Amino acid sequence: MTRLLTLLLIALALGGCGMSDSEPNPTARQTNSFDNSENALSDEQARAQVVDPAVQVVRAVRLDDVTGGFSFGSCNDQGEPPFQGRVEVAFKLPADPARTYAAIRDALLAQGWTSGAPAGQVVHGDSLHRGGVTATVGPRAADPGYGALQFYGECRNSGDHGSEGAVDITGQLR
Repeated sequence: MTRLLTLLLIALALGGCGMSDSEPNPTARQTNSFDNSENALSDEQARAQVVDPAVQVVRAVRLDDVTGGFSFGSCNDQGEPPFQGRVEVAFKLPADPARTYAAIRDALLAQGWTSGAPAGQVVHGDSLHRGGVTATVGPRAADPGYGALQFYGECRNSGDHGSEGAVDITGQLR
């Protein structure tokens, strides 16, 4: 019985393994209009798409001990273009974080954001969107006692940002 169970587990573990073509489908890129260079966002546009709303929210809602960072994130598993701008704002949570989260949501809604994820996207947690940019707010998993406000821009930057790290934007947020 143990031997049969072992063989079954090995078969299940190896069942997903197989060869795959490492070259992407050449026609797949052509079907996404945002991959066309005339629709690409410059580095500055991709940055402004997420940094500007982060600054607006932090100025509208009093948050304690605010820090933030901007980075480019690849929109695929290969770490290749297209990239999106990403911002994470961390802030100290008060005793009643629900009121702070509600204040952030209200500030975003007042600035023209819509509740929920954009059509065709699945976002885990409380999210809002505006013009192709998604915002999420909730506890910061890596840092108990802190909240996180995250912005994800459109996957329209064709630069090569695979080896770049985050840039501190705390000064812009305060």
